[in-house]
Amino acid sequence: MKILVVSDTHESTKELQSLLGQYADEVKIVCHLGDHAWDLLEFQSEYPALAFVAVAGNCDYEQGLQSEIMLNISACLDSPDAVAKTILLTHGHTLGVKMGLDRLAYHARQKGADACFFGHTHFPVCSKIGGVFMMNPGSPSWPRGGSKASYGLVEISPEGEISGRLIQI
Repeated sequence: MKILVVSDTHESTKELQSLLGQYADEVKIVCHLGDHAWDLLEFQSEYPALAFVAVAGNCDYEQGLQSEIMLNISACLDSPDAVAKTILLTHGHTLGVKMGLDRLAYHARQKGADACFFGHTHFPVCSKIGGVFMMNPGSPSWPRGGSKASYGLVEISPEGEISGRLIQI
């Protein structure tokens, strides 16, 4: 199963719209990790076969979004024996991600997450910290820190292996 991961679109949806068109037949889930998460949800009716999941960021005021979501997903939805994985979705601003990722990785482990997707820094990261697969897709529209515009693509194998890559636009 593949997951498209984006964050920090800040009302610039041109790149997001292009990504949805490009990956609609390839991914099952699209995650937006905050700061104008409603940018993603506005496309929900155009892509009814995709599961859209979004969390609130520090710029998502009074939009009724949760600040964290735990996804429990299996790579093979039709197989009862498939390995399920838990993914923590958060923007990361309340866990000091601009100062480092150890606190976020610890938080994810405490919640029992196998992976953690986060945003806020606009800088892409794909690594494993303390046994937790960590991904910040960067920003498709407002990159920072010398990075290029980017997004993430995550894959969960039938055996439950989580892998991902960062893709520059």
